[in-house]
Amino acid sequence: MTDRMHPSVHQHATVPATARPLRPGRTLAVALLLPLLLLTVLPAARAGQPDGPVSVTDDTGREVRLPHPARRMVALYGAFNELLAAMDLTGRIAARTAADEEPAAIRHLPVIGTHMRPSPEMVTAVAPDLVLQMEGRREAGEAVEGLRALGIPVAVFRVGSFDELFGVLRRVGVLTGEPDRAAALEAALRARLDAVAARVADRPRPTVFFEVRHPNLLAAGADSIVTDIIARAGGRNPVTAQGRVARLSEEELLRLNPDVYLLQRGPMNPEPEPPATRPHYATLSAVRNGRVLGVDEARYSRPGPRAVDAVEELARYLHPDVWAPTPATTAPTAPTAP
Repeated sequence: MTDRMHPSVHQHATVPATARPLRPGRTLAVALLLPLLLLTVLPAARAGQPDGPVSVTDDTGREVRLPHPARRMVALYGAFNELLAAMDLTGRIAARTAADEEPAAIRHLPVIGTHMRPSPEMVTAVAPDLVLQMEGRREAGEAVEGLRALGIPVAVFRVGSFDELFGVLRRVGVLTGEPDRAAALEAALRARLDAVAARVADRPRPTVFFEVRHPNLLAAGADSIVTDIIARAGGRNPVTAQGRVARLSEEELLRLNPDVYLLQRGPMNPEPEPPATRPHYATLSAVRNGRVLGVDEARYSRPGPRAVDAVEELARYLHPDVWAPTPATTAPTAPTAP
């Protein structure tokens, strides 16, 4: 404990002659209260959290520097809330967007607008020391610059693969002063991915098409987290167009003729018509063979911890034989006494 932190050590170094010694009961009370006072004065030290400046470079190449680890955060992209929750840092989330209700613990928080158009006034009102945003369309960039103009630090990240997701996780660990929590979460998620990889390593890889939206068909592109999910689950995305999403014609889909068709359900594709009832889709191999699977948009298209759940789910669907439970062995029957 330094003198700088407790200047009163020098100011009251001597005890007045008229002061009476503490009675044993008071001595015990002071001894019990002192640790509580120190914990109140030094909350960062109590948690093992560094209290000095922290900085990272975000995925736009900008340095994000904070005078101390972030304690009040606003995520303009919901997956970052899930990432913070998985690090057990839900208590540091100060607000949410209108569309984000996961984890359930953030549903009572103030709403600051939408992912693309947050209200600067509402964001300022919750006094964040860090805002997290996903790199995306022009509108998202404009919102970021508006918040920075108000003096609010904003980190912008790009996630199109698990390696990029883990890179974001490590930097969030730095910005929150919790690198150990970030490392532990990364290790746990990687272990689950490795377990899937070991099971599907020698399996044939079916082509897996991912419908982002229909009509005006959009598919998962080569640079999306979905493509990495498919690959790690033991499949292959036949769409090779660059970008997170790719616009496809029905003719191109028929040419690709995927083995498996994943039908996303969520805000981007709220009520998709079953492919078997669409004109021309009935000829697709996936439809003819009943290999159409409806999946949750939040799990597959939102690059966060639940993307690992998506890998496990899809691997079981693509390769059910390697996930079959091991038959229970029958215990030998004890010989009966003669």
